[in-house]
Formats: sequence, C-alpha cells, structure tokens
Amino acid sequence: MKLSRLLAPLLAIAVAGLAMAAPVVDQKKLKMRIAVAPLDWTDRDYISDWRIPVEFRNAIYEKLVKKLVDTNRFVVLEREAMEAMLTEKAIKEDNTGQSQKGKIVPAQALVKGKVTDFSLDNKGAGGGVSVGPIRVGASGGQAKMTINVRLFDVDTSEVLFSEDASGVALAGGFSIGANIGSAFTDFGAYEKSPLGKATTTAIDKAVEKILAKMDKTPWQAMVADFDGSSKEVTINAGSDLGVSEGDLFEVHRVMRVIKDPETGAVLGKRTSKVGSIKIIQVDKKFAIGQLVDGTEFQPGDIVREIKLR
Repeated sequence: MKLSRLLAPLLAIAVAGLAMAAPVVDQKKLKMRIAVAPLDWTDRDYISDWRIPVEFRNAIYEKLVKKLVDTNRFVVLEREAMEAMLTEKAIKEDNTGQSQKGKIVPAQALVKGKVTDFSLDNKGAGGGVSVGPIRVGASGGQAKMTINVRLFDVDTSEVLFSEDASGVALAGGFSIGANIGSAFTDFGAYEKSPLGKATTTAIDKAVEKILAKMDKTPWQAMVADFDGSSKEVTINAGSDLGVSEGDLFEVHRVMRVIKDPETGAVLGKRTSKVGSIKIIQVDKKFAIGQLVDGTEFQPGDIVREIKLR
C-alpha cells in the first residue's frame, strides 16, 4: 500500500513529462478552392449503338465533385461559374488579341478528367455473340472505366500531374441490349450495374490521386485589402475555407514573373516574404487579420499557411 502511494506521484510526473515532450500535431485542415471541369467523353460516349445519355454524363461528373467535397479538404468552384469565367477569358482574348495566360480561375488548381475507357470486355467470357469488340450475352467478361486525371496550376496552366484512375467490375451475364437499355434509363439502375460499379471505383481512385497531390501543396489565399492606419488586412478566404480566429499566416509578394519569350506563357514566379498576420475576425467569404510583422501589404499579395515543423 505504501509502495503504491509512493509510485503514484512518480507515475503522474512521468506521464506529464511525456505529454510535454510529445510533438504538437496540427490537426486543423484548411480547405483548398479548386475547379473541376466537366469530364471529357470524346470517343467514349457510345457503347456499341447505345449512346450514353447526357444526363448520365452530367451525373457522373457531379458524383466526382461530391466525392471531392466529401473529403472535407476542398471547396469546389461551381461548374456554371467556372464555365462563365473561361468564356469571359476567351472573349477577352478575341477582343484584345492579347494572351490571357495566367490565373484562369480563382482557385488553387484546376482538375480535368478525360474518359479513356468505358467498355464491356469479352475477355474470359463464355457464350454469347460477338458484336464488334463486345460479346453480347456473355457469361463472363468485365466492365471497365478509366479516367485520365490531370491537375493544372492555375497560375501558369502547367500540368502538375497526369495519371489514370481505373475501375473494373465483373460483367457476369450483363449484356448489351436489355441490360444496358434498362441501365441507361435510370441512373440508380446504372450505378448498380457492372459499368456503374466500375465508374464508382474509377472516381474513388481519381479522388485519392487528387487528394494525395494537393496534400503536398501549401494552402494559399490573397490579400484583398490593406488599411494602413489600422494595420488590418482583409484576405479573400473565410470560414468556408476553414479559416478561424487566431490563425497565423505568412504574406508573400510576387517580385518577378518569368515568361516564355516565344509564347508569353507564365513559366513561374519569384516571391518574397513581406510579413505575417494573425486573423482577428472571420466571415464566410473573407477574414480580417492584424499585422504581426512587416510594414504594408498590397491587394494580390499571397497569403500562405505556416506549416509546423
């Protein structure tokens, strides 16, 4: 009994010491604003004589967007807003004759996907009748969907990575004709079909690849306004992107823009740290920070999260 009384304080001290020695892990995740272009179905919008309904192609695109949002790591730019901005960019190019290369959307990255495989394969199938490359009524085989996922830097339009994400499902007795005809009349039925299951797997893998790449990319926003008298800085990110009171950010300024002398395309930018801020007030779409160090900031300065080392 006496021994246990003596050991208890020592154990408490040891536990406290371990807690103090344990590294601080930043569990907070800021959300990145990204844009997702509609999937490109060029050359893959038919299976034999069955055209994939436009409504289904749109629903598959929305499924990809929802999966990205569900990771709680992204705020996805609305499709209509992105298309309008890209159209405006094209109009400016036509009217001015000048290249508008550079930041094509108000996001950190642009995701583009192209469907490169969407098929019922007859490999390993038994029975059935061949119709072109596909066996109708076969007892085996597989359904497959592959999406080539490309991630673009919106500052330079550079391709950050390009990888394939594939999904495969056993086709069983699923066949062209009644089976596909039924699946293509109801999206719920399609999702339960081998093609639907292959689509879900391909989208899941695509999201995993995007997430892995973006997790290595520092979060950033921009200075929208600076009040020299109060030393307050307004940034174009708020609670919708996970910003909260007390957050500390570094502020960097673009010092040089490096362009290709032949095409005018932006190859890169040289930046320099000009100070740091602490967030004191947060709204949904913006936040206000107090200057911690530095002298002044300018609209367009880059706001970056401070990574714990």
